[in-house]
Amino acid sequence: MSQTALRFSQFTAREEVLPHLRTELAECWMEVTNAGGAAGFPFPPVTACEVTSALDTLLDSLAPGTSRLIIAHLDGELAGWLAVRRDPWALISHWGTLHHVQTRTTVRGLGVGAALVEEARRIARDDMHLEQLHLAARGGAGLETFYAKLGWKEIGRWPGALRLADGEDRDEILMLLAPL
Repeated sequence: MSQTALRFSQFTAREEVLPHLRTELAECWMEVTNAGGAAGFPFPPVTACEVTSALDTLLDSLAPGTSRLIIAHLDGELAGWLAVRRDPWALISHWGTLHHVQTRTTVRGLGVGAALVEEARRIARDDMHLEQLHLAARGGAGLETFYAKLGWKEIGRWPGALRLADGEDRDEILMLLAPL
């Protein structure tokens, strides 16, 4: 992948996300989830209505100080996206969380996901002035290996916390990236 072809954008308010981009984000989320991705919906298949409703909730929460949407475009096409959030409460406002990390299935293996997470790290550190990032990943999907290669550390697990189906429980893996 050519780094010159990969571009990032960040959004801090719903009105910044134009209708065509909202549609692309929803299509990506549905595609990733229905392909088995762990991006916020536990039980595929999901419908456009379900995804659009969740996306609208996410977009409504965007705010410069507490919530950012970060998007990767590859050769002008939406390649992936994620959300970075922080709690404004002073006791925990020095760290944030990554949510809904995802890349289109057609760009998997090209480094888009790693570059997107690294861009989130830069924005969290330089723009949001965070000191740490946290995330929770679904066990059994290889996600802990992906994040470990980017410097994230596993700091705990909730064994069997995620019930995908009868007899199919997965650990929820807690991860930390610090310092940023």
